[in-house]
Amino acid sequence: MSNSVLKVTIAQINPVVGDIEFNEKKIAEIIQNNQSADIIIFPEMSLVGYPLMDHILDPLIQEKNQIAIENIKNLNSKATIVLGTFTQPLELKDRIQYFYNSALVIEGNKLIHIENKRLLPNYDVFDERRYFSFDDKFEPINIKDVNCGILICEDIWDEHYETKVAENLVNNGAEILIVINASPYHINKFKLRANLICRKSKKLSIPIIYVNMVGGIDEIVYDGQSFITNKYGQIIFKAKEFEEDFPMVEVEIQGSPLESVFTYEMDWRNEVIKALQLNLHDYFHKSGIFKGVVLGLSGGIDSAFTAYICATALGSGKVTCIMMPTRFTSQESIKLAQKLCKNLKIKYIIYPIDILFDAYEKEMEKNLGKYTFNIADENLQARIRANILMYYSNKFNWLLVSTGNKSEIAVGYCTLYGDTSGGKNVPGDLLKVQIYDVCHWINQKKEIIPEGIIIRPPTAELRENQKDSDSLPPYEILDAILKEIIKNGIGFEHKNLKEKGFDIDTINKVRNLYLNSEYKRRQLVQTVRVSESAFGIGRRYPVLKKIEFEN
Repeated sequence: MSNSVLKVTIAQINPVVGDIEFNEKKIAEIIQNNQSADIIIFPEMSLVGYPLMDHILDPLIQEKNQIAIENIKNLNSKATIVLGTFTQPLELKDRIQYFYNSALVIEGNKLIHIENKRLLPNYDVFDERRYFSFDDKFEPINIKDVNCGILICEDIWDEHYETKVAENLVNNGAEILIVINASPYHINKFKLRANLICRKSKKLSIPIIYVNMVGGIDEIVYDGQSFITNKYGQIIFKAKEFEEDFPMVEVEIQGSPLESVFTYEMDWRNEVIKALQLNLHDYFHKSGIFKGVVLGLSGGIDSAFTAYICATALGSGKVTCIMMPTRFTSQESIKLAQKLCKNLKIKYIIYPIDILFDAYEKEMEKNLGKYTFNIADENLQARIRANILMYYSNKFNWLLVSTGNKSEIAVGYCTLYGDTSGGKNVPGDLLKVQIYDVCHWINQKKEIIPEGIIIRPPTAELRENQKDSDSLPPYEILDAILKEIIKNGIGFEHKNLKEKGFDIDTINKVRNLYLNSEYKRRQLVQTVRVSESAFGIGRRYPVLKKIEFEN
């Protein structure tokens, strides 16, 4: 090593999956603007977006990837470029997985090195073994007279693998580790990453540069929050959270310990808001389809929270709320919903549906005879509302945003083709008690969500004097049981919860509702993952099953 300091540009970009021309242009601009850097580091798969899923199999994507790589080489950059994308080497042509998840190292107009991912995650939202082959090389690459070990995301999470990627690279002479990532967000994820990287850098006595993607793709949020540690396991720099950032940082290879260690933790409620805003913003803008968003507003906390996210993510002018009262809707609900819209400066429409509901009831009675009012009549109201919302969505090219929370989704307290309709669900990975907590946090400086919405008992208002507690345990109890089931699976909840004083019949009721609602969850709209165990891309359970239990 003859160079004791590296000038590093962290290129924390927000790519678009499949739009390789857009990503290439963004990458080229960053390279051209950072020619005084020694190294410019881009995230994992940033040239093509992540996850590509089966689009990686499309010949068009493969061709565009190769063209973009050549174009970036032809920039003839003075800075060395570390760029994440996929490669298709001849050595893999006869394998089922004929791609590598790779980091390209480009100097001048030459591709001088390709580092391939060694550890391929196949859990939660990851499905990498479907596409990629493992590599088993651990040779550092010399960049600006510094031996750099390059890892790709899972490679640094090697503590539960037999292969120790970071240790092998250091043993082979690496003086600094560069980790490129597309690491999805969930609550407290930065703390997990920071603890791992700090522990690793201290153990190996080596600086680590951790570069993460930012942006929303389907259900996933990438939070950025790239950071650098010194060889003492201390964070010496952290990039912005939930937005693009391109800082240049001087990294001392043999850096001194800090006199005072920085803390970088965000309040989890702030994290969640930023994650939901980013995902909705990117879904709306990257698709290029919609002119606005529309949602049904009830006067309840879930739709109020959703309206807040929509207004703050997209701007008040893009949001229209529709209130659709029936004879069961209280004046309080209407007034609270109106107050919310005024606070958020968003447009609202009051569209009473009693005439439509009455017409349906009369037609049903004509064909079926007189029946007692029950859940079918309750759900009919939700489906009428969904038809109106979808009409506005189609008529004005607005994205319909649904408002169901994780507690309701878990136990099926929602109406298929009713309140579950839409193109994006905002609060669907937050339990009800979490939504209350986040709403209190939103109001800490100024009342934005009317206090009346937060303090009133939850109700669907689909029958006379209805309360959620008529059908469900109080949300504090329901959510505690659900957290146990979702985190640990069916089987231990009785033992763990009975010891805390939970009633066995209540536990059984919640468990049965949870198990019997899988068919609904299978049909729900795309939500946004903010927890470690979201109902969505990373979760695979059969609809049809029969499980015997011993209490």
